[in-house]
Amino acid sequence: MKKKICAVGTVCALLLTACGKGGSPVITSGDKGVVASGAGGQPSGVLKVETVDSQVITVSSRETVKVVPDLAEIIYAVTTQDKDAGVCQKENKEKINQLVDTLKELGVEEKSIQTSFFDLNPRYDWENDGAIIGYEAVTQVTVTGIQLDQAGLVMEKSVESGVNQIQSVSFLSSSYDESYQEALKMAVAQAQEKAQALADASGCTLGRPVQITEHSANDRYRYTNEAKLSRGMAEMEGGAADTAAVMPGEIEVEANISVDYAIQ
Repeated sequence: MKKKICAVGTVCALLLTACGKGGSPVITSGDKGVVASGAGGQPSGVLKVETVDSQVITVSSRETVKVVPDLAEIIYAVTTQDKDAGVCQKENKEKINQLVDTLKELGVEEKSIQTSFFDLNPRYDWENDGAIIGYEAVTQVTVTGIQLDQAGLVMEKSVESGVNQIQSVSFLSSSYDESYQEALKMAVAQAQEKAQALADASGCTLGRPVQITEHSANDRYRYTNEAKLSRGMAEMEGGAADTAAVMPGEIEVEANISVDYAIQ
């Protein structure tokens, strides 16, 4: 019985001296093994001590690259009303066909045009016992891959074709993947700096990364479709000089990772 107590005491002594200097981390044990944390908590990194021979520092890192978008996505809606449901739907279809024809004339490829929503509902007169007084049809069309210098012209011509709602305009980047890779490299460099600072403060020697985890990214600005608006119609109409200017600003491409570094 005394021999077992001595063995446990030896292991605890080795763990408590894992980093070998003053201000060493406090050792606690739990369901996932032994964990070391500084007296001030765990602000940006966690020093894990799994065994005497296997020790890691885990840090998280997030970096952002700002990019000027080069493409736009426009969501249109066409709404029609009539007392007859069939007539209402027919008028709606005609306006949508006019919109599609206009977009194609402007150089937008058909694969960049998508019917993203359709709805046909009765209209009620709630002041007259809820009687049906007609019908309303709504079709939503999403158009992607529009070059920014042509977006104003496209919106103007689309309204002229019969569109009565522009629901949203979003800005995208065709170079998103390259920007994201740059953000990843910056995040790895930042993680290295954090881990080195933690190791120095704890009196440890920082080793190589033993695991890197990439967390899910918000890629709503990513554009991969190769179809883009041609400039033919814009040149015939004198360009977009007489249309409303579209100011895209900058978008942020963010990378978020966590890295485990070996320590001695």
